[in-house]
Amino acid sequence: MSVTPHPKFPGAWIIRWYPEGRKKDPKTGKASNKRERLVFEGTYAEAMAQYADLLQSAKKPATTLAPTLEQAWEDFCSYYKNHVSESTYRDYLATWGKHLKPFFGQYRPAHLTQTLVEKYKTLRATQKTVRGDFPTKKTVTKELCYISSMCTWMARPEIGKAKPLSFKIKGYSGRQIKAPLAQVPSRREIILLIRHAEREYRPIFLLCYYGGLRKNEALTLRGENVNFSQGYMIVYGKGGKERIVPIFRKLRVYLRKRYTRGLLFVNPATEKEYVDFRKALKRAADKAGLEQHVYMHLLRHSFGTHSIQSGIGLRTLQILMGHSSSQVTEIYTTLAGQYLGQEIDKFGRGALRQLKRPGKP
Repeated sequence: MSVTPHPKFPGAWIIRWYPEGRKKDPKTGKASNKRERLVFEGTYAEAMAQYADLLQSAKKPATTLAPTLEQAWEDFCSYYKNHVSESTYRDYLATWGKHLKPFFGQYRPAHLTQTLVEKYKTLRATQKTVRGDFPTKKTVTKELCYISSMCTWMARPEIGKAKPLSFKIKGYSGRQIKAPLAQVPSRREIILLIRHAEREYRPIFLLCYYGGLRKNEALTLRGENVNFSQGYMIVYGKGGKERIVPIFRKLRVYLRKRYTRGLLFVNPATEKEYVDFRKALKRAADKAGLEQHVYMHLLRHSFGTHSIQSGIGLRTLQILMGHSSSQVTEIYTTLAGQYLGQEIDKFGRGALRQLKRPGKP
């Protein structure tokens, strides 16, 4: 039979089929072309449906067979490494090895369907992470974006490894993956957090808070981009976008101590840039008595929120944080509850002034 149970894994099936259609040898009557073997996980009915789809594609005129995603992976890595940030590339490599390759690796782009994508989403919802929780919908959507990028690259005219997909790989909708509003600590709590951080990490935390920098922006900051005489630094953000950030006075001392040509922050153990600060930040938060969950981007959120509370205008804050749209910056007005309270008080004061002026509407 063409669909048989897998001998080792319950719930898995072996599908055998001819990608170019079965061709007979006129002398022997046996098949003259190679038959492919595909492992499919699911019910028997789903396996038969997958087999029917494969037979349907085999009836089409014979063309050059596209490579599987696993076969195209090495060439795609060479391209992808040069077009995304280092952190994104590292995450892609880890995700490919753990999740994408075992599920999608044996498929060619023409064999992908939205049903298969939905099956992947269902599978990932049952797999726990190292921390013991389940992956978020945002994480799964990001993983599917990696597969979509691979298929798009394979279909590019200059690459010519496969035909474009007949459908768009859909992850979860924007409403489903929208992150909840951050719980921003007070200014005093952030200062306590930084004070309790180890000296090795304190300058990086200060840079993210007093400069509003993202973690990668702080780690890639170079000495030649810091101008002490005029009091600014040149920061390269997402997509290589360049912006000028003023050096807050409390940052000057720490930056001068680290000032050198090249990267300012290098891990002394590996002599390469740092990768993760979660443990160091967690230790500092425990010493400072912060009970809420802390992470590096929370320092940037705190910068934006506390800037609004201090009276810094939205347009100025947008430039400082490197947002391409003011709508992104406006979220910090929501986080700054005190700021909103002060703004609505202006309405009340204006109404009182009108009452004190009789005879005027």
